[in-house]
Amino acid sequence: MTPSDNMSSNPNWPRWIFATASKHFLAAATAAGIPLFIEGQHRATRLEKDLFELRMDGPNLREVSKDCWILDIEFNILVQSTMSDSNYHRIHQSVGIAAAAFEPAISVFKFGNGIEDDQSFVGCLQLLQNRESRDYVEINHFGQIDVQTKLMQASVEGHYKMVLQTS
Repeated sequence: MTPSDNMSSNPNWPRWIFATASKHFLAAATAAGIPLFIEGQHRATRLEKDLFELRMDGPNLREVSKDCWILDIEFNILVQSTMSDSNYHRIHQSVGIAAAAFEPAISVFKFGNGIEDDQSFVGCLQLLQNRESRDYVEINHFGQIDVQTKLMQASVEGHYKMVLQTS
């Protein structure tokens, strides 16, 4: 019996979602020429003028009926830019690139090296955008966080939902 054969959630869902999101946001960052790092990933960033750091909260799992699950996921991209006297808009340009990567739908696949990781389709993350529930792509600027290195930071956050059937 595999994890998806019983009535509980599949223990691979968080990993597949994060692997898919990592690949998705990396493609957007790479196309813009900005390095993307995963939260906690070791990196040497002293020479980088701009960078993104991806983190995920969730998924929060709810079985809403027999074998029907709703997963709520939050993605956050920390945007970091070095201040420049020749381009005062640098942080805002990077934030715009990160925000544009929060697409209305992201297909999730079984990425990985395990037996169940056959690259097949799992489901679709749907971007939540609802004024009443305050769900939207949110941008927050933290300003200059380090006077010596002239470092500015901002974040871009989006919430997604995925509905999965386990039977």
